Amino acid sequence: MYKVMVVDDDIAVLTFLSKMIPWEQNGFQLIGACSNAHDALEMCRSSMPDLIVTDIGMPEMNGIEFIKVIKKTNDHPRFLILSCHDEFHFAQQAVQLGVQDYILKETLSVDMMNEIIERVHKRIEEDDRLQQKVERLQYQSIQSKSGLKEKWLRDFLTTPLVDPNTWNRELLQFGLNPKLDYFIPVVGRLFRFQDALARYHNENMLKFIIDNAIEELLQQETGVIYFSYTAQEFCLLFACRKDLKVNPYDWADRICKAMQCNLTKVLKLQTSFLVGEMDGESSGIKRQILLLLQATDEFFYSTSPMILRWNQITPLSEQDHLLSSYSEYADKINRLILEESADVQPVVDQFIAFITSKRFHPVTVKQFLLKLALDIQMKLTFNHQYNNEKVQQLLDQMSHISELKVWLSRFLEEAVSLMEQISKKSKKTEIIDAQKYIQLHLDRKITLEEVADHLYLNSSYFSRLFKKEMNENFIEYVTRMKMEKAKELLNDSDNTVEVIAQLLGYDNKSYFVKLFKQHYGVSPSRFV
Repeated sequence: MYKVMVVDDDIAVLTFLSKMIPWEQNGFQLIGACSNAHDALEMCRSSMPDLIVTDIGMPEMNGIEFIKVIKKTNDHPRFLILSCHDEFHFAQQAVQLGVQDYILKETLSVDMMNEIIERVHKRIEEDDRLQQKVERLQYQSIQSKSGLKEKWLRDFLTTPLVDPNTWNRELLQFGLNPKLDYFIPVVGRLFRFQDALARYHNENMLKFIIDNAIEELLQQETGVIYFSYTAQEFCLLFACRKDLKVNPYDWADRICKAMQCNLTKVLKLQTSFLVGEMDGESSGIKRQILLLLQATDEFFYSTSPMILRWNQITPLSEQDHLLSSYSEYADKINRLILEESADVQPVVDQFIAFITSKRFHPVTVKQFLLKLALDIQMKLTFNHQYNNEKVQQLLDQMSHISELKVWLSRFLEEAVSLMEQISKKSKKTEIIDAQKYIQLHLDRKITLEEVADHLYLNSSYFSRLFKKEMNENFIEYVTRMKMEKAKELLNDSDNTVEVIAQLLGYDNKSYFVKLFKQHYGVSPSRFV
């Protein structure tokens, strides 16, 4: 429904327009009725109408002046002018301003207004359809141009050999002067990709908005070309020559800073840039772009959006020691969930501080958290928003450690909340409490009498109750939990079989091996 405003210093006419005209039946919502142009202007600042019906002969600011002021700031509204006979000399000015219709007050009636606003409504709909068509064509044009350049970049990066003549011809086609001797490649990356997706809803829209903004910014710049790559990353290629008078790196830095400022101010998108080295060979540019795209993971631990030269980056840790710490953090988190701790932040902060200090590669960190999330989901029935595919997608989209921290906090809070719900729904809370107690004390020998005493239950009654609810006796359950824990330790640590036996409260290694083989059909040493 379109919005309409009426403006007239004649209160009787204003009342007639407000009360007697069936605006909603004609597809309009009346958002304001003002007795002077100044009040109408103030209202337009907060909500600009699609149609304004205004008197001409008003004191202080007449209708023509009012329309001119509106059109200086916004060309969107349509206008209907109300006039008396002696104001007919304004008609020519009204036509020049593109007024939809000119109505004499003495002929004003409900039927006439219905006919006019129905006609205006159709015009607005037609104009909107035309505007949408124009915008769609513009979008398709930009997408087509952006798509061609993106395809060229991907082909360039995957083609084994690049012919120099073809390289020069294609760069000329995209508007870059290939006669300059050298090029500087630059890769840009969104600082917080998930925030950007939340703001612009999907990757295609995000790419289109970034493409449009950067292309517009570079219109006045010669010697630089923009290539879309993904919704998260894009490339720039600066054509330059070795010149003692002008430092091309300063030029590249200036353009990157301008983009950084523009994208933040206009689109609320923060961006980091990694600037490569000057090279005169297409093969060298290709090698650099591939390395730059990989190296943008360096921004994962940065405290703010940055512009870095290739020689300024700090390499990430290539070692996979993080996975060897899996058991430690899995135990902390399982304990957190089992104890239904409302404060997950200390454990999250400790984990974030650990991976930040070691600067583990983001891929390794995400693999670690995916395994952790899937293990938790196997123990708890999570809702659909945390299915395996969703978790994988969310982790893949994280471009910064702060996004990972927020996600991990929310995930653990939901896990704790779900554990609380499970406990409340269970008719036999004694069994839930017993399971929690066992999970928290897998590192030592656990007896039925010990757990019964903890629950203030008779041991014989507890034994029967446990068997009835779990369909296995207490010893079988404890052994199964210890064997599942042993499997985790074997997969996720470098501990020996003897050490794992001790970690699970078995003094006799041979007895532990026997139980493990009975449970899994193979000995621990052959399991991995």
